[in-house]
Amino acid sequence: MMTATAPHPQSTTPAARHAAGLATTVLAGHGREAVADIAPAAFAGRNGTWNMRLRSGEKVFVKHISAQTSGPMSFGRSVAFAAFAEQSPECAPATPQLIGSDAKNGLLVFEHCPGTSLAQLLVEESMPDTFPEEAGALLARLHAGPTFGLERSAPPSPPVEMLAVGVPHTRYLEFTVAEMALWAELQNDPELVAAADRLRASERKHQERPIHGDLRLDQFHLHNGSLCVLDWEEFGLGDPARDLGMLAGEWIYRAVLDTVTTRGGASAPPARFDDESASARIAERMAAIVPSIRRMWTSYGDHANYEDPDLPVRATAHLGWHLVDRTITRAPMVSRLPGIERAAAGVGREALLSPGHYVSALGFERTPR
Repeated sequence: MMTATAPHPQSTTPAARHAAGLATTVLAGHGREAVADIAPAAFAGRNGTWNMRLRSGEKVFVKHISAQTSGPMSFGRSVAFAAFAEQSPECAPATPQLIGSDAKNGLLVFEHCPGTSLAQLLVEESMPDTFPEEAGALLARLHAGPTFGLERSAPPSPPVEMLAVGVPHTRYLEFTVAEMALWAELQNDPELVAAADRLRASERKHQERPIHGDLRLDQFHLHNGSLCVLDWEEFGLGDPARDLGMLAGEWIYRAVLDTVTTRGGASAPPARFDDESASARIAERMAAIVPSIRRMWTSYGDHANYEDPDLPVRATAHLGWHLVDRTITRAPMVSRLPGIERAAAGVGREALLSPGHYVSALGFERTPR
C-alpha cells in the first residue's frame, strides 16, 4: 500500500496521490515496487510532474500529460522517442529511460534524472565550458537519425492563428492584464504576424529530420559530467532550424535579461537607463554570448551529414520568434511585463522580420556540408 510521507505540501494533493497510484500500477507491470514517497519536481510545467521514491529506495520521475494543455499528440510523441532511442542509440541524446506508460491516463514513468538543469547552471555561472560543442554534436547526431515511422512534429508555436485571427474565448477569459496588453500589441503588428506566418510555412517545407521540437536550457541536465536531454513531447520529423534557433535563442534571451545584472564579470548597470544606454548594454551582453553560439554552430556543422544552405537564415528566424515566445510565456506570471522582457521581444522581432541581416552577428556563419 502506498504512503504519502513526502515533506512538501504539494506532494499530498489529490493529483499527486492519483498519479502515484497510477504509477504503482505501471511499475508493478515491470517488476518494480510500489511508490512510498512523493515530491514535486523542481520545475513546474504545463503537466503534472513528480519525483517519487519506491519502497525499494529506487527513485523515478512521473509525468501526467494533459491532452488539454499539451495537445493530444504529446503522450504519443514521448513514447515514440523512447522507441527511437532504443532502436537508434547512436543518434539519440542521453535521456532517462522510459520504464512504463499508461496511455489511457496519459502517465509516463521514467528513471530518475538527478542532474542539474543547464538553465540553473547558466544563472549560477557554472555552465560547463564544453557545452556548446557537446550540444552541437548531439543535435547533429539526432538530426541524422532514421526517419522511418516518425510523425511530423506539430509544435504549437508560433501560434499563427491566434495572431492573425484571434484568441479563443475560453483562453481570453483566463488572460492576465499583462497578457491582454501583450496580445493586443502582437496582433496589431502586421509585420510580425506576416513573419510568423512565413516562418510556419517555411518550417512545413523542411520537416525532414528527427528533432526535439521544444529545446530549452532547462531540458538539458548535467549529472557527473554527462549531458541528458529531457521532455520529448514535441519529438518528430521537423526542421532542424527549430532546435538550433531555440537553443541559441535561450542564450540570447538570458543575455538580454542579464543587462541589469553584473553576471559574467560585467560592470554594474547604470542607475537609470535611457534608450541609448539600454541599447548599448544589450548589444554588449549579446556580443559576449555570441561566441558560445558560434561554437555550438561550428560543432553542429562539423558533425552534420547533410547540406542545407538556407539553414542559418531559418535558424535565425526561429531564434527571433523564441525571444517573442519567451515574453508570451512570461506574461501570465506578472501583472505588467518588465521593460527588460519587452526589450528581449524587441530583439526577437528584428531577427524574425529580417533573419538574413542577423545571421553572422548571431554566430550562424557556416552551413552543414
